[in-house]
Amino acid sequence: MILGRNSHPLRFLQKSRMIHLAETLTKPSRRVSNMVAKELRLIVKDKVALFLIFLLPAALIGMLYWVTNESSMGGMQLGGGGGGGSTGDIGNATDTEDGFEATNISLGVIDKDTTRTYDGPDLSENFTAFLDSIVQDLRFYNDTDAAFDALYEEEILGYVVIPDGFEANLTVNEPTYVFVHMDATKLIEQSTVMGVVQGATIAFRASKLWIRSEVFPSIQIEFAPEGGYLESTFGGFIVIFSSYLGIAMTSAQSIVGDEPLRRMLLTPTNRLEVIVAKVLGYVVIGFFQSLLLVSLWVFVFNLNLNTGFESLIIIMSLSSLTGSTTGILISAIASTRLQANQMFLFVLFATLILSGFFIDVGVIDEVMPLNQALKVLIDTAFKGLTLAEVVDPILRLLAFSVGTILLATFIFSKKPTLG
Repeated sequence: MILGRNSHPLRFLQKSRMIHLAETLTKPSRRVSNMVAKELRLIVKDKVALFLIFLLPAALIGMLYWVTNESSMGGMQLGGGGGGGSTGDIGNATDTEDGFEATNISLGVIDKDTTRTYDGPDLSENFTAFLDSIVQDLRFYNDTDAAFDALYEEEILGYVVIPDGFEANLTVNEPTYVFVHMDATKLIEQSTVMGVVQGATIAFRASKLWIRSEVFPSIQIEFAPEGGYLESTFGGFIVIFSSYLGIAMTSAQSIVGDEPLRRMLLTPTNRLEVIVAKVLGYVVIGFFQSLLLVSLWVFVFNLNLNTGFESLIIIMSLSSLTGSTTGILISAIASTRLQANQMFLFVLFATLILSGFFIDVGVIDEVMPLNQALKVLIDTAFKGLTLAEVVDPILRLLAFSVGTILLATFIFSKKPTLG
């Protein structure tokens, strides 16, 4: 009986401890959710900032639409899938002195010519020899499928197809084309490949003392979605660039300009909880911005991308996550709004220069968040890979976000006040 009487208080004590443990575990999540709601309320109340957040995608897509309509490249159909695309002639009035320097690229060649009408060496083999003298690694393929697979796997930067009748046409002075297949996602490398082919073409003609342009390289762009080439390729850069920096610009003022946060820090609120709440709040805004941005990009230009719409939203949300953490880090470092503005401008120009879209940036390309987000977008929307097949850059984006959150928390915890 004594044990029975004592067992009831014991069970009550155990139950109280479990309730206390549950409250301890759930308090941070409740505080974070409350701070996320508070952050969203502050953003929604600022009508001008909210308008600018969603005006940015519309303005960028609108400008791209106007530029492509004014440009001769607007709506140019240059690819889509393994069959290549329509061709475009390349002029050959170029200075080729630089083209004969050692070019450290891998190029494929397919010789389909079976004609033998020229009184001299085989012309297709002779043209191939000039290609081999310019590129460091020239690979020979027997069919276009093998060369296309090598281009897809990025083993080569492009491949040249010498068509049947190449020698027969040159013998009777008829125009002859060689088809140059290139990756639509490698904008910088495209010019290198075309420079090599142009150099080989001019050297080949000069060796025969041919004055007229008997050989014309013709572009075949691979892995470009159905739709305009400029709209899809440059548009992909714009949507990632704006989703990353658009949220970074807004969140860069989130701590240094948050007056109610001064009072909140007097409570038992953890600094990590503050950072996580602000990141999540801006990720929510970034999600809706990304939804608008992707929708405008796809529907305005009538693009038929090689991935699902939900994959695009996930990619853009990841880009917004890294942008949000970048802006939060800026705001944690800055002591005034002016400092935050100056730091954001530095990040803006550094990101633009190191994006890898215009110039090769080497190993930096593997760590910059915008570059990795652009790689995920290109591999899925252009090449048709699934998100599971591009898990490496996705993990880099997540690792960058986690690392930036921890760094921002550390810096924020060392600041005694907000201003």
